[in-house]
Amino acid sequence: MISRVSFSMWHAGHAMGEASVQTLKAKTAVVGYSDFPPGKDSLDAFKRGFEAKGGKVIDEIPMGGPGQVPDFTPFFQRAKDKKPDVFFVFVPSGDHAVAVAKTYSALGMKQAGIKLVGPGDLTPDHKLQSMGDAAVGMITIHHYNADLPNPLNKRFVEQWKKDFGANSTPDFMGVQGYDGMAAIAHMVTSLKGKIEADAAINSLRGWKFDSPRGPISIDPRTRDIVMNEYVSELVKTGGRLTQKNIATINAVKDMCKELQEGRCKQ
Repeated sequence: MISRVSFSMWHAGHAMGEASVQTLKAKTAVVGYSDFPPGKDSLDAFKRGFEAKGGKVIDEIPMGGPGQVPDFTPFFQRAKDKKPDVFFVFVPSGDHAVAVAKTYSALGMKQAGIKLVGPGDLTPDHKLQSMGDAAVGMITIHHYNADLPNPLNKRFVEQWKKDFGANSTPDFMGVQGYDGMAAIAHMVTSLKGKIEADAAINSLRGWKFDSPRGPISIDPRTRDIVMNEYVSELVKTGGRLTQKNIATINAVKDMCKELQEGRCKQ
């Protein structure tokens, strides 16, 4: 057994599907995804959340694999031709995300009235400044970004920069490492150093922690993390790209398990 303090594709994907209807007022969507398991999970998650709220996914576009960054132009042109309200994209975080922003801009999709949305993998903090003005207006959802305004995160980012340099920025993987260590510290303390597999997992059931990402807990039934998801718009402030929070969805669970979807059926 495991207990997860990171996230599943369903945390952000399903929440973005719901938020696209409820917050962005979208009625139609096209989904583009890297063709490997996390991409397929993100497709399923977004579609389930979007259509449950009354939206309609009108096309699903596999966009190459997770290795080499592909030329996204034909996939994005296909999406543009469908004229959806939103184009939900999942790609691996990093260079893929930079290419997504530049292709979206080059094809004039924003001017065509199509909002680019996706999980926070599209706007990784460590790549944000290299994405340039092409990324302004992108809307993503995730459990963490370095611009979250809560006091714990401000202290976390400040200490991170002291430890790793002024030009270094924590991202969602960094905060997951931090929370993972907090979970281990809780486990060791509660078991008084006598670590045994079942007891260790049980010590985390229902565990709660105030994280830089906001309040988190471990669902006693699924052993998965419960956390906030933040809808953010990429804006330019003082010459830098920052993520402006426009909505918060509280206490989000792994909806694949909650809804008993596909491989999550127990």
